Amino acid sequence: MSNIKPSDLEGFFVFCNFSLLFFMDDRTFQEKSGFPKAFAILLIFQAIVGSFILVKDNESPLTVIVITIPLTLLFLCSALKLNLNSQYFEYHFFPFILKRKKISWDDIKEIQFIHTDPISDFGGWGVRLSRKYGKAFITGGREIIFLKLKNGKKRSFSVKNKEKLLGFLNENKIKYGI
Repeated sequence: MSNIKPSDLEGFFVFCNFSLLFFMDDRTFQEKSGFPKAFAILLIFQAIVGSFILVKDNESPLTVIVITIPLTLLFLCSALKLNLNSQYFEYHFFPFILKRKKISWDDIKEIQFIHTDPISDFGGWGVRLSRKYGKAFITGGREIIFLKLKNGKKRSFSVKNKEKLLGFLNENKIKYGI
């Protein structure tokens, strides 16, 4: 009987867009999150209402549908994946960042956990730029892990399970501030 490794199932989880914490032990932390599903519901509702209005005015609702379907799929298929181990902090934000990015722990000057408001602090969700928090990858929730890099750059990431991430950092003796 063959042994199935977590990496063998990774494509399945990405394809299904599960928003959960998976394959975590003391030496690794992996988390996947997506945009709030309320966005997709709001777009679909807006498309239905817009289509009824256009049909009532004897116009084609095709324009509304052509815009709404791709936007809805974008929200439903987007996923921020964090993969941390004792050597590096890896992230991937499909479909906005196609290549996985790795940051060595040695390249990180400071780590903080911050309670934020996605609207007021970042202007919304997605890949955002902030003077205070640098390049941010925000998918929902209010907790972020904020990294100050030794080269002066800043990165921020939404985190769904702060306690598990703190446990990982403690287990691997990676220093952080709260």
